[in-house]
Amino acid sequence: MRHLKILLAALSLVAAVSAASAQGVVLQIGSNAPVNSPWDIGVKKIAAEWSRVSGGRVKVVFPKSVANSSMEDLIQKLKFTLDGAVLDTSGLGVIDKDVFFLSMPSVIRDDAEFDEAIAAALPILRARLGDRYEIVAVAKAGWIRFFSNRPLRSPEDLRNLRMGVNRNMDALTKVMQSVGVRTVQADSASTLLQFNSGAMDAMYSSPLFVGALWSQYRRVVTHMTGFRVAPFFGAIVINRRSWDRVPDSLKPALRESAERICREIGSEAARLEDEGIAAMTRSGLQVPPYADADAEAWNRLFSSTMEGLMADWYSPEFTAAVYEAIGR
Repeated sequence: MRHLKILLAALSLVAAVSAASAQGVVLQIGSNAPVNSPWDIGVKKIAAEWSRVSGGRVKVVFPKSVANSSMEDLIQKLKFTLDGAVLDTSGLGVIDKDVFFLSMPSVIRDDAEFDEAIAAALPILRARLGDRYEIVAVAKAGWIRFFSNRPLRSPEDLRNLRMGVNRNMDALTKVMQSVGVRTVQADSASTLLQFNSGAMDAMYSSPLFVGALWSQYRRVVTHMTGFRVAPFFGAIVINRRSWDRVPDSLKPALRESAERICREIGSEAARLEDEGIAAMTRSGLQVPPYADADAEAWNRLFSSTMEGLMADWYSPEFTAAVYEAIGR
């Protein structure tokens, strides 16, 4: 009789697990990507693909209540209420500050270097964060440029400019100050107001972002650099307790589909960035000529500055892996 009870209990447990598995997993993913942007369209495509490849066992929903949340709010909700989030560079840097190294000026200089750097960085980040988060896939969303209300072609033009810098990026603040820039705390919600009030002369931002708000920025921004400061990228991050609910047999297919669509997001962002820059230049934005000598001057300025300050901010393991990957 005792053995029969044990057998029945075991069968009940198996049945309960099977029933839970059959019910599927619903993941609430927070995203504040602008509607119809490459990221917005891409993550919705990932949701559809995950439902398809899992036979409906994994469903992704995007709560409208967080659509206007800041990166800081998304991260807080990721810890307690959300299953996952779409985080941009600033959000990823809050989770692990070494991510900010990838967005420092002149560290990564072209698309090929970005791919190599991410391939080297992801295993390190996944090992560090694995007990808390699953970084499912990363996508590039264009390149950061300097935008200003005056000509900005060479490094000398930076001196004494009042540049808006995100308050979470202390390292970038110090780099800018070390080359003669006067930094001003700013974020995407405050830059337009600061330009209008005369508190700021320049900012670093994505042409996609500026282009989407060009009807407002065109009154205060007149110039953009040919120099590409750093890549702008993001990632789909799911907290560990939620990712563990996903059947292991499904995870490889989910990762593969997310990575494939993230590559599509990067390609679409690049196309839209080029179109956005062309549209802004037709509407008055000035982009000075940009030659190899200009690129060398910008890269030399920031590379020499970074060498003296980098050790205090980022782990040697991370920076060495990235530099080795990009051959520098």
